[in-house]
Amino acid sequence: MLKRKRNALMADINRGLKNNAYVLGSGIGAVTRFAYQAYLKRVACTIPVIPVSTSRFYSKNNVTDGGFTIGYTVTKDMYNNDYTYEFNPNDYYPEFFPNMAPFTNENIVAGDKNEGDRLIASYWNDLGNDVFDDWGFFYLYDVPSGKYYFPLITPRNENDGIFFTQTFNAFGRTFTITHGWAVQGIFKFDISVADDLPFKFGAYGNVDEVYDSINDLTQNYSINGENFTLYYHHYKEDENYEQLYAYWIPKKVSENSTKTYNSYYNAGDMSMLSKEVTSGLIVYFAKTYEVKDWVINDIGISS
Repeated sequence: MLKRKRNALMADINRGLKNNAYVLGSGIGAVTRFAYQAYLKRVACTIPVIPVSTSRFYSKNNVTDGGFTIGYTVTKDMYNNDYTYEFNPNDYYPEFFPNMAPFTNENIVAGDKNEGDRLIASYWNDLGNDVFDDWGFFYLYDVPSGKYYFPLITPRNENDGIFFTQTFNAFGRTFTITHGWAVQGIFKFDISVADDLPFKFGAYGNVDEVYDSINDLTQNYSINGENFTLYYHHYKEDENYEQLYAYWIPKKVSENSTKTYNSYYNAGDMSMLSKEVTSGLIVYFAKTYEVKDWVINDIGISS
């Protein structure tokens, strides 16, 4: 916005140079070449440039297709169960959880949950058509303490176009998660934290052993003339409709300069998790179809 304003003002001043005219908003009188050069020095100092390190991505909370490809029809089947249901994640340590603490009962905190729910997590059965078999068990990982926490997602399995916001207190920190099916076949987690300490968000579980391909993909895009890269993952089972796309976007723009997540496979089991992030993270899961253009259209940037 500031760049556009400056460019428009420069155009006015260039016209003024030809006519020795006063340019409204320039801060100078009749425009001479000397005055114009002095103005350029001033404007370079007075127009603020937003550092990338302080810029933030945010979701526009779009709930329509916007003319872009969206996901396939889903069976909304998120449930809660013990975090070792289907398999014990610690059996895959450290392969699935590198540079993290062991995934044991002792390293899982209750936070603001009842102690009886400490080891309970939210996961999807398969979203219909066997996209996977009991996958999710969504967790937050506190990097400073090496502890895990399972936020219980509620309400679950609601209509498209409705988001719900929950606040979770764990590790002595406060996390806010907005979640829901934005449109058909696209589920969004929008996670913020009330400090600037590092954390990870991840999921794991069982997928079909007979998968055709797994790919890490990128897409270049721009917002307000700035260039960025979208990092996302594609899992494809042997049938075309049995596919999952996952888009991982740290909210801090400076944390998007390299691959933003990792994925690990072992036969029919899979783990996917973000890199260490601060401030927050937006994650989109899409069934069957590549929805990168919809995702890019949903992203905004602010200082």
